[in-house]
Amino acid sequence: MKLARRPLALAGLLLLARPTLAQDDRPLTLLYRDKPPYSYTEDRQPKGLLIEQSRSVLSTAGIAVQMEEAPLKRIQLELQANDRPLCSPGWYKLPEREAYARFSLPMSQDLPHVVLVGPRSAAAVRAHRSLASLLADPTLHMAVVDGISYGGELDALIRQQTPPPLRATVTPVQLTRMLGAGRADYMFMDREDYLWLTRHGEVSKKLGALNFPDLPAGLQRHMMCSKKTPDATMQAIDAAIRTLGLPRAPQP
Repeated sequence: MKLARRPLALAGLLLLARPTLAQDDRPLTLLYRDKPPYSYTEDRQPKGLLIEQSRSVLSTAGIAVQMEEAPLKRIQLELQANDRPLCSPGWYKLPEREAYARFSLPMSQDLPHVVLVGPRSAAAVRAHRSLASLLADPTLHMAVVDGISYGGELDALIRQQTPPPLRATVTPVQLTRMLGAGRADYMFMDREDYLWLTRHGEVSKKLGALNFPDLPAGLQRHMMCSKKTPDATMQAIDAAIRTLGLPRAPQP
């Protein structure tokens, strides 16, 4: 009789455990935005530098993942809503974001931005030998993608700009087209974006790219997660980042 009761007791324990295991085994949702070469969708599959890096980190961490492309604003709103465990790769760690999100250890390291200049104002922009000199020129107008961060230091300089920059809720590629059409004189662009978009013919050859010695250093990018993401998940992600030796030095 004693032997007969043991399997029944064990079966009862397994049944009690199943809901907890099912809860823990649900894939982590990873929202990514359309931002080649970092993240984009091709043939209905997530692609890009950050996508591959995220797959590597989450696989090493033993975390199942479900990836979904979403607009930038929706990603931010979902993280702020904090309705479920949720992560998104490739974000700068800024104080205003730490108020509503959790951040992993850094996963990647950016190079400094480049300054793209439109054809009508190329000579006037090139006449400046420093970013500080360029920003102090009231005759030249900057354009920025609204709703994103260029890093804390550049964001502060942009806010102080006179006249105020042209802010457009568009992709970086669309903003380059506005620059080429003479809507503004110059813009900042992530260097990896610029190199990838140039290789793929997405940036007009009429635009020039400039480097200034006083451009801020590139920032590190993190996995940004909702505060509902469990401690164990964040710890596993950080452990995987350490195991993989991230972030690696940026390539010029």
